[in-house]
Amino acid sequence: MATKKTSASAEFLYVPAGNITVLEQVRSNVDIESDSFKSLMQSINDKGILEPLIVTAQDNGTYSLICGERRYRAAMKLRLETVPVRVIETGKESGEAITYQLTENLQREDLNPIDQAKGILAYFQAKHPDKGYDVGGLMSEFVNYKLKPDDPSNQLTPTVGVIIEITGKSITTLFNTISLLKLVPKIQDSIIAGNLPVSQGYLFAANLASPDFFTIFDELMEKPVTNAKLEKMLTEYKKAKHLPSGAVAGGKTNNKPLPMKKKVAVLQNAKTYFEKKAGMYAESDLQTYLDELRLLVSFMEDKVKKAHEAAASAPVRRPPVAPS
Repeated sequence: MATKKTSASAEFLYVPAGNITVLEQVRSNVDIESDSFKSLMQSINDKGILEPLIVTAQDNGTYSLICGERRYRAAMKLRLETVPVRVIETGKESGEAITYQLTENLQREDLNPIDQAKGILAYFQAKHPDKGYDVGGLMSEFVNYKLKPDDPSNQLTPTVGVIIEITGKSITTLFNTISLLKLVPKIQDSIIAGNLPVSQGYLFAANLASPDFFTIFDELMEKPVTNAKLEKMLTEYKKAKHLPSGAVAGGKTNNKPLPMKKKVAVLQNAKTYFEKKAGMYAESDLQTYLDELRLLVSFMEDKVKKAHEAAASAPVRRPPVAPS
């Protein structure tokens, strides 16, 4: 296939393929043995690279690749002398480079959930380097956004909005996706390989405290189960310690709910406890507790809203009129 000469355009040009170096990408790797990659090579061989790579120019005359690693790898295997690029003026530290990568990669169907999560976390870290975000911190931000999506005082609201627009995911799905980064590498690798459904990855991430966590995972790799069954397995230890609401000893049920004042008292006791003992816990433990409280608040706000709507739509009962 004939190659094209280098263009002098400042924004779009053809450059020697050997003058491009690959920056860290959102995608963890490119499988050059996959059928999709081989199809890409065939398309490039027949039609050329239709969509230019995105690069930044370096002082020594070389370029750093921002987006288009699969096209670049295919071009190198085809031994193309030059490749089309679009040069942008940006630095990775500004977050723009990762924005380009996210826009291109997060919309790909073949990008695995772990790389999606890493890309989203990297985007927040690049856009807000002063925040020092880790997985737990970002999950907290998603909870805050869900509680107050239009809060103008929250400086991170626009960033969350960009992620939602790029990925097309709901805030709940983003929360669950980031939670996958809490999993150990063995379980993450199973998700990447497709041996563990991402929905079940969410369940493992939400139940890290399960005492049979790794035993259940090993059993699941031998014999898959439904999501409902897996959730039951992971949360069985909770039911062993606490009877479900409405249950009494002997298997009998009591449909009368606990008085609300007792429920409130539990929260007040927790507040008193942490006033005295908070310093004995690690920051990550306190953050986990805070995340659960925020989810509870979101849940209760939804229940209050539904109760209000039900009361508003209920028919008005008028007292009977005494006969004259």
